Amino acid sequence: MTFNKAVAAVLVALPALAHAQATAPASAQPNPRPDWAGTWQGTLVNLPLRAGAPVVTVRAEIGPWPTGNQGCALWRRTYTSSAHPAQVKDYRLCRGAGEDEWVVDEGDGVKLPGRLIGDVLVTPFKYGKLILHTTTRLRGDTLEEEIFTVDDKPAVEGPLALNARGIQRMTFKRIAP
Repeated sequence: MTFNKAVAAVLVALPALAHAQATAPASAQPNPRPDWAGTWQGTLVNLPLRAGAPVVTVRAEIGPWPTGNQGCALWRRTYTSSAHPAQVKDYRLCRGAGEDEWVVDEGDGVKLPGRLIGDVLVTPFKYGKLILHTTTRLRGDTLEEEIFTVDDKPAVEGPLALNARGIQRMTFKRIAP
């Protein structure tokens, strides 16, 4: 095959390759994981704001992404305020079955499945009569974690309007690698 024929063959194949990559399922495309590892310090805010609510300081300690099958990393949060003693949520972030599947292991058998969608860890779950949707993402040098809370209502045929109750937002700055 001559050089010109080889170049022509590559040029003919490029559109098909580009189409295959563009239409491949998201799980088939590599997804770089955001660098969340380290110790972060920030605040928790409940929205809508409540008059006189104490400031809650949160320290997040996050280990590096687990690399082995079923491996886990540190996923700890420590909450402090003038109104309550420090409360530690000593969780772990564990690998799930698929490349972008993760599990927040709260201990005592409570495991919340999540998925890394793009650069956002999404963990939806139900607790009692509430539906909660947690997102964790890095925006610039700020780590954000939001928990969107909705009242759960009985299922109906067709669309079901749900009552949004609030958003709990934590923003952190990394204080140690």
